[in-house]
Amino acid sequence: MNLSELKEDFYKRYSASDSFLHFVSSGILCPLLGHCGIEYAPSVSFALSMRVQMFARALGGNVIKLQSTDTNRCLVYNFGDRAELYRGFDFDAVSLMSCLARRGAKGAQILYDCTIPEFLPRKEAFAVTLVKAVTRASGIEADALETAAMAARGSLTDPYLASVYSRKGYCTLISSGEPKSLPLPLSGYKILSAHCAEKDKDRSKQIKYTFEQIRRVYPHIGAISDVTPEMLGGAKACVRDKTALRYMYHLANENERIKTACAALKRCDIKTLFTEMNTSQKSMERFWDLGAEHLLLARECRSLDGVKAARSWGNGIVAIVENDKTDYVLSMLRNAFENAAGYKPYICVSEPA
Repeated sequence: MNLSELKEDFYKRYSASDSFLHFVSSGILCPLLGHCGIEYAPSVSFALSMRVQMFARALGGNVIKLQSTDTNRCLVYNFGDRAELYRGFDFDAVSLMSCLARRGAKGAQILYDCTIPEFLPRKEAFAVTLVKAVTRASGIEADALETAAMAARGSLTDPYLASVYSRKGYCTLISSGEPKSLPLPLSGYKILSAHCAEKDKDRSKQIKYTFEQIRRVYPHIGAISDVTPEMLGGAKACVRDKTALRYMYHLANENERIKTACAALKRCDIKTLFTEMNTSQKSMERFWDLGAEHLLLARECRSLDGVKAARSWGNGIVAIVENDKTDYVLSMLRNAFENAAGYKPYICVSEPA
């Protein structure tokens, strides 16, 4: 739904008014390097054109009305009610609004449209967009860090912070300190994401525990970005989980790949980014304990003409593809995967936001 259609739909549902209409939008975050879902780990990501977009208008009082364009169902949240009353009914949105109420939010009418497919993660984009919508409609001044913290609600802040900082033509480095924006010259390319039914593993707890064990040997390190392969050799005897140690080897080498790619992006050298992404994927295949279907997607994709880089993402892969080769890559990848796995992968094509 384009901007004009979304605005027209808003007035159909909430009626016309002279009150100012606030528009906010957030694209789904796509990883280039690193792992933004792992605490203390650096990452480079950017927003895709698949997104959550909202119109919000101050309502007055202490009631927030929230609707999606694909339903007539309206979530009506009263700041005086207990959040438990809404359990099972858009509870993530209710939890967010409870947080915003404590921050001094006021009543608002909100309509949103989501173009992110169900097989991709929507949580960060939705949360950041809703926080921006409510704070703007309420006249609340919130900086990037506070916006991300409210959206995260006690979980890892980095993915939300990267979403807040994302802007067209740039990617965001999340490491230690304030996020950094770097040029991302991807004109002439499409972003293809392909996902399978096989679930990816959650490695974050293993990695966090192993990182703390490494810090006992090297107490001066404060983040995974400080870890080197040489340190892992010195701490090897203290790490009980050898699978997690392999994960750490990938992350330690990823630190150098991120540094190389960021230096290249500052001079708009996109080819070096592609090289580092492909090298990162090979490292994940060696150390990351990927599932058979994830490996199949990655290997089939990077063998195709027109694919400049392909790397594992969640339950599948993300690939950067030349514009004029997109249809060919999509068709070949779908057929190759179906022949090997017995079903078609979930595939979507988008652009940098």
